[in-house]
Amino acid sequence: MTAQAPQIIADLFALSSCTAIVTGGTGGLGLTMTIALAEAGANITSIEVPGDPVSSVLREKVESLGRAYSKYECDVKDSAQLRAVFKKVWEDAEGGKAETPLPNILLNCAGINRRGPAESLSDEEIDEVFAVNQKALFVCCQEFAKGLLSRSLPGKLINIASTAGFIGPTTISAYAATKGAVIQMTRAFSTEWAGKGIQVNCICPGYFWTEMTKQYAEDPQYKDFNDYILSRCPTGRWGMPDDLRGAVIFLASRASQYVSGQAVVVDGGLLAK
Repeated sequence: MTAQAPQIIADLFALSSCTAIVTGGTGGLGLTMTIALAEAGANITSIEVPGDPVSSVLREKVESLGRAYSKYECDVKDSAQLRAVFKKVWEDAEGGKAETPLPNILLNCAGINRRGPAESLSDEEIDEVFAVNQKALFVCCQEFAKGLLSRSLPGKLINIASTAGFIGPTTISAYAATKGAVIQMTRAFSTEWAGKGIQVNCICPGYFWTEMTKQYAEDPQYKDFNDYILSRCPTGRWGMPDDLRGAVIFLASRASQYVSGQAVVVDGGLLAK
């Protein structure tokens, strides 16, 4: 075994030769992480729901950084449609039809939640949460890995799970079940693909302030819940989207070449308490 020469630290975290496929990149946390990848040098290939109102915001920010941007519209709940989009992403990049080069990073941010007592969730709510958070993510991982393996390319695969995948929170049982599955899928995929040059990891955010959750932090009617979060988290605050920037750059870059199958928890110490 020959020791590799050490790299300059800044180069370890640089993504200037990379292209990232991103699902859910226009969401509260997804938008921040996608822009972070672009700031580190990555081109962005965004898979979005048709007519996403934040699409132009993401494009403008990525292109303002001097990065290439390609968009593909898709309902991720439709597996056949999702597989077709991935096939087109690979074909367009390889044939020079896309703004972005061949991808070597996948960031799976697409996810939804449906709240309610476990005994009250409808079939429609259960099916939708599982379709987006679990099945779609599985298909994305499959199609990304197939594209890399068939071309003998290395890559970085980053899933977004949650601390809800470790604990048993109330009123979000379907969400928690799918996020636990994401953690286990990450480990299983890593076992199969790490030896082939594909590192597979996931990020597990704790309680984060976004447009979807800010009501729980700001609305007086949720004061008890907000007080619980602040007392439960040793840092004494909600996470902010920027708190995820470092984790996603680490897992997308050469700095994590020997890291695979891991659930990187970003929760202000919540699980440790």
